[in-house]
Amino acid sequence: MISFDIIIALILIGLILIILLFTQTREQPKKSKRNLIFIVSAIAAVFGLRLFRSYRTKSLRKELLEREENLKQQEKNLLVLKGEYETSEDELNQLRAKLEEQRAAYEKTILDINTKNKAEKERINNLSGEDLHDEFMITFGDD
Repeated sequence: MISFDIIIALILIGLILIILLFTQTREQPKKSKRNLIFIVSAIAAVFGLRLFRSYRTKSLRKELLEREENLKQQEKNLLVLKGEYETSEDELNQLRAKLEEQRAAYEKTILDINTKNKAEKERINNLSGEDLHDEFMITFGDD
């Protein structure tokens, strides 16, 4: 099927040929030739504006589709980065928990080494988390 733009272009070419034929004949009066030229020029201007609008609409739609595709690609990239960030955050939390466990084990071992009797050792073995850290800080301060 022939596109609308091609049909308009063919109509314009036909009108130009008709104008050339009429202007080449010497039988018509000059005023009617001039009026015919103005009428055909006005019709050509209308079709030209239609072509321009059609072209502009197509180019804007194409640009819109490109931007939508770009936006979709950026959303995909964002989801990938978000997944990586959440993975990194989970890994960081796991490492913090592991570090906290190691710190608690070291503090418990150090406190256990410095205890003098079984009751004190039993009490330190029952401590955990913040209580263990507080006991360590009370005993050794901010070294």
